[in-house]
Amino acid sequence: MMDYLELILAWILYLALHSFLASTWMKSKIPISARWYRLLYSIIATIGLLGLVYLMALIPPVWVYALTPFLKFAGMVAASWGVIIVVASFRQISMKAFLGLKKENNKELVKTGLHSSVRHPIYSGTILIMVGMFASVPSLTVLLTALVIFAYLPIGVYFEEKKLIDVFGQEYLDYKENVKAIIPGVL
Repeated sequence: MMDYLELILAWILYLALHSFLASTWMKSKIPISARWYRLLYSIIATIGLLGLVYLMALIPPVWVYALTPFLKFAGMVAASWGVIIVVASFRQISMKAFLGLKKENNKELVKTGLHSSVRHPIYSGTILIMVGMFASVPSLTVLLTALVIFAYLPIGVYFEEKKLIDVFGQEYLDYKENVKAIIPGVL
């Protein structure tokens, strides 16, 4: 039981740190260029995520339900589509600039591609990945991880949109009114 509590707390800490480090306020407090801040942020996020995956691997699996071949296949398909959505959403932006490996030029609000259907396609892909993971690996560890991530998504959307409104103003507010956040036509 303690393993699960540690996992939940580790995810909460990681996600809180993620939001804190991504905040405009925090970026203004660190005296380095935006490019170097983004690179440092990406390194911290990657190390943290790898640590969480390692922690998940250390916990002996407790199965929530009996896995069937159909559920395993359906889970793999859902997770694969989630990865495709995440990768496709990054094609709309410069991955090198996102990671801090090159200077970001001419920042414009992306409203094409997947962003024409949902405002946060990376979160949409993450949902599919987590649902797919749980369908194909129905362990308590994966379920708890998915629940913590799902609980965080409204918080992540809130903070992300607050920044986007600060940067793009009325253009983002108009976009927000016309395009759903995570699930096309629904949410």
